Amino acid sequence: MSEIKPWQIVLIVAALGVLAFSGFRMMGSDVVKGPSGQMTVDVLTGQLYMLKKGKARGIAYPAKNPDTGDRTLFPVSQEDGSDDWVINPRAIEAITDDMYDQSSVLGSRGRIQTLDEEPIEVIVKK
Repeated sequence: MSEIKPWQIVLIVAALGVLAFSGFRMMGSDVVKGPSGQMTVDVLTGQLYMLKKGKARGIAYPAKNPDTGDRTLFPVSQEDGSDDWVINPRAIEAITDDMYDQSSVLGSRGRIQTLDEEPIEVIVKK
C-alpha cells in the first residue's frame, strides 16, 4: 500500500470530529413526546371522546365505544377558527350506510354535530 497523504489524515480527523459532535448532540437532547391522545367522536351520538393509547401499541379505527362496545368512534379534528368538527378523510370510508341511517349527527363531507359536553377521556389499554 502507498503512504498516507497529509490531506487524508486531516479528512479522517474531521470525520471523527463530526461523528463525535453528532453523538454528543443526540445524547444530550431531550426526548420529544408525542400527542397525549386522539380526539374521536361517536358518529351515532355526537359525543366526543379523547382516546389515550396507554400501554396499547396503537389504536384501530373505528375504535370501540367504551359505553356500547360498538366500533363507532372515528378520529376528528377541529377546523381553524371554527367550532365545526370534521371526521378524518381517511376514516370516512369506514362509515357504513347503516351508521348513516342510525345517525342524526352526521353531515356531508365528514362534518359532524357534536354534543356541547366535555370530551370523555378513555385509556385504550391500561
